[in-house]
Amino acid sequence: MPEYPHLGWDPVPGNPSAIATLQTKLSTSATALGTAHQLVNQLLGESTYWRGEAADAFREALDGDLRRQLKNAHRSVSKAASKLRTWHDDLVGYQATARRYDARAAAEAAALARAEAHHDGMRASADTPEPELRAAGKAVAEAREALDSVRRLARELEETHRVEAGRIAKALNEATGRLAPREPGALDKVVGWIDDNLGDSLSLLSATLGLVAIFVTAPVAVPLLFAAAGLSLAALVSHASDSKHRAALKAGFTQGKFDGQFWSSAVTLSGDALGALPGVGAVAQGAKEMTAATRASLAAEQGASATVRTGARALVTDSVTAMREANDAPKPVLDWAVRRTSPSAEKPLEVGVASSAVFTAGVGFTPADNSDSARSTATGIDATRMAASDAPSAGINAARTWAQLLR
Repeated sequence: MPEYPHLGWDPVPGNPSAIATLQTKLSTSATALGTAHQLVNQLLGESTYWRGEAADAFREALDGDLRRQLKNAHRSVSKAASKLRTWHDDLVGYQATARRYDARAAAEAAALARAEAHHDGMRASADTPEPELRAAGKAVAEAREALDSVRRLARELEETHRVEAGRIAKALNEATGRLAPREPGALDKVVGWIDDNLGDSLSLLSATLGLVAIFVTAPVAVPLLFAAAGLSLAALVSHASDSKHRAALKAGFTQGKFDGQFWSSAVTLSGDALGALPGVGAVAQGAKEMTAATRASLAAEQGASATVRTGARALVTDSVTAMREANDAPKPVLDWAVRRTSPSAEKPLEVGVASSAVFTAGVGFTPADNSDSARSTATGIDATRMAASDAPSAGINAARTWAQLLR
C-alpha cells in the first residue's frame, strides 16, 4: 500500500533514518581522520629537536602525502557528513509536507465523492430543476479542481525534491571524489604551498609593506602601515596555531630545551606581535573616540543614521591620527644613531632596518632555510632589530596609547 494513498504516488522517496545513520558514521570517521591529522602534526612538531638520519626518515615518512591525504580526507568526509545532515533535515521537511498534502487530498477526494453522488442523484430525478442541476454539476467541477490543485502542489514538491536530491548527490560526489590520492595540479600545489607557509608569507608581506611605506608620502603611508599591522596580526595567529612553534616553545619552557628552534619560534612570534601593536593601538584609540562620539550623538538625539555616521567618522579619523603619531613617535636607538652621524643618515638607517626585516622574513623561502647556520643568523638579525628598534618604539607607542585610553 503506498505511503501517500490519496495522492496516488510517493513524491518524496527516501529514508531519513537510514540517512541519519550514515551521517553519524561519516561524522565519526571525520572526527577520527581529524584526530589522526592533528596527531601527525603534533609528532612532527615534537620531533624538531630530534636530529640525525633516523629523525629525517621519521619526518619524511610523516610529512608529505600522508599528512596531506589525512587533511583532504578529513575535509571531504566532513563535507559529506554536513551535506547528508542537510539532506536529512530537508527530507524530513519534504515528507511532512507530503503527508499534509495527502491529508488534504483525502479530504478533497471525499468532498468530490459527495458532490458526484449528489449530482448523480439529482440527475436521476426527473423533477430536479435545471438551475439546481447546474449548481450540482458546478460543485462537482470545483471539488475535482480542488483535488487536482493539491496533486499539482505534490508534483511541485516532487520536482523540488528531485532537484535538491540531485544537488546533494553532486556535492557528495565532489566531496568523496577528493578522497582518492591524485597527482596535484598547479593550483593544488599553489594552495598547498600557501597553506604550509601562510604565517611566513604574511610576515614577509607585512615587512615589505613597512619598507614601501618609508618611500611614500604620509597620506599613502598610513594605509600601508595599517595593512602591515593587520598582516602581522594575521601572521601572529597563524604562527601561534602552528604545532611546530608551539612544540618548540613548550620544549623550551617545560624541558629547558632552549635550542635554535625555540629561539626562532620565540623571535618569530615576538616580531609578529610587535608588528601588530601599532595597528591594534591605533584602532583601540579610534574605538574609544567612536564610543564617545556615539554617546554624544545619542544624547543629542541625532537619529540612528547620523549616529552611525558620526561614530564611523570618529573611528576612522582618530585611528588614522593615532597611526600617524605612532609612525612619527621617537625611535630611541635610531635617533641616537642619527645624532652620532648626521641628519641625512636617518632615511638610509630606516631603510636598512626595514630591509633587514624583509630579508629575514624571506630566508624561509630560499634554500638557505635548510641550513641551521642561516636560520640562526636570520634569528639573530631579527632579535637584534627588535631589541634595538621595534621593542623600544613599541614600548613608547604602548605607553602613549594606554595614556590616551585612560583619559
